[in-house]
Amino acid sequence: MASSRGATLLGPDKLEIREYPIPDIPADGGLVKVEMGGVCGSDFKYLHGGKNGLPYPLILGHEILGRVEKLGKEAAAIHGIKEGDRIIMKGAKGCGRCAHCRRGAARFCKARIGYGGQTTCANPPHLFGGFADYLYLVPDILVTKVSNDLPAEAAVLIGAVMANGYQWAVRQGGVKMSDSVLIQGPGQQGLACTFASKTAGAAKIFVTGMGRDAERLEVAKKFGATRTINVEEENVLEVIKAETGGELVDVAVDVSGNVQAIKTSVECVRTLGTLVVGGLTRDGVDVPLNVNLIVRRQIRFQGAFTTDNDATEIAMNTIQASKFPVEQMVTHTFPLEETEKCIRAVGGEIPGLYPVKALIKP
Repeated sequence: MASSRGATLLGPDKLEIREYPIPDIPADGGLVKVEMGGVCGSDFKYLHGGKNGLPYPLILGHEILGRVEKLGKEAAAIHGIKEGDRIIMKGAKGCGRCAHCRRGAARFCKARIGYGGQTTCANPPHLFGGFADYLYLVPDILVTKVSNDLPAEAAVLIGAVMANGYQWAVRQGGVKMSDSVLIQGPGQQGLACTFASKTAGAAKIFVTGMGRDAERLEVAKKFGATRTINVEEENVLEVIKAETGGELVDVAVDVSGNVQAIKTSVECVRTLGTLVVGGLTRDGVDVPLNVNLIVRRQIRFQGAFTTDNDATEIAMNTIQASKFPVEQMVTHTFPLEETEKCIRAVGGEIPGLYPVKALIKP
């Protein structure tokens, strides 16, 4: 164990597998052997350069499942873990002093360390990304212990996928028993929102997608969708009107990042309903909204960016209690050497290869 490989982004569209020395572990640090890393749309955006500039070079990968290999004495007390524990790492504590931290929103803290996009690997201890053999455990990252009973493909989804579903659909959307819910976009986040809505007791769950999303829409049914809609063959608003007797939906969650879908979402929300938007559009693309409709129906419009840290444990406890096989959304697993291929496939750049959810296994 003299070194660790890491999928290193050197600049836009410049990804290499590089070797890094295994660092010495101080009292407040640790070393984690990566078991699985999840690939999401953010990784695709990072590959192409991101929007606000990235701290090159950096090791990608922020959806991380691993096992504690080495642990300093102080680190064991900080995180409440021991060597051999299986963990996921999601978010960070933040500085504790800025306005965001004081408001209980550490995920917006500009000073926090973050794996896979916020912290460069240029300097020791280097290992700040999950698409690698090993990861350096810092004091201010938040760690959640995971049961050994959960399949790796399920456990790796909890922090950055399933927790988002709970945060966006239930906590921010307010989905409750008997509600009707529209979820625009059948990717990993849409599937997570579907599961969360079903768990919260929604009576009707509509999930939309395109023709190429046929496999994803079938998975959506397993996750709780009562009706799927192919937007290339059906009019979403007309379907919603027909299926709800003209009442429209209580909550719409848009994770598509599609301009037309977002406009349609507004039209599908009932008076005093809620629209949650968690999907990012392409940089520089404006979305014209029917503001008059939002005002007249008094629709609550809610932006959603990642998840609060406690949602990770809520999602994990729900999945463990229900024993629902969330790993059903995983359709592809790639070795570390094929990280770039995996990311491009997730972004739809490889013909004939369009994963529902893809993982990297070092």
